[in-house]
Amino acid sequence: MRPRVWYFFSDDLPDGELIVPIVSDHGLAFAVRPDAGMDKDMLARLNEAADHVMSVGLAHLDVRQGKPPERRE
Repeated sequence: MRPRVWYFFSDDLPDGELIVPIVSDHGLAFAVRPDAGMDKDMLARLNEAADHVMSVGLAHLDVRQGKPPERRE
């Protein structure tokens, strides 16, 4: 099974955080606060884009690292 990247709504985020990355054995998830200004359609489009990027090899994710990928400038 290839690692995935996905977005989902969650009310359980630390105060002041709008999006929180979560690394799991399945890939990289992004918990999004429901009042962050993103609607269900936008969330669905982000998931479609993330799936495409991963499926065609534009991005690689090694979940064995145990942390989100390093930020690249």
